[in-house]
Amino acid sequence: MSDHEKEWVEYSYAHEKNDETKRAWEELSAEGVKSYLERQRPTLCGDTASLMKSLKEAGYEAGEAQDYKEKVEDLLCSP
Repeated sequence: MSDHEKEWVEYSYAHEKNDETKRAWEELSAEGVKSYLERQRPTLCGDTASLMKSLKEAGYEAGEAQDYKEKVEDLLCSP
């Protein structure tokens, strides 16, 4: 994984609000994290409406969701 991908994983884990999801992250191997990231990249980078809806459902406030979206764009979606 690139440094930006690693930074996103650390950021995403640190800001995860669901303890069950955090535990699932902890159990993934490095290859599992990379695979998860590749599966999620189309939504994270290409479907802003779904991303924001998912963050809202996960309990993120509007400002938190916007910060998360910007971090995703900076770390995963920028060339």
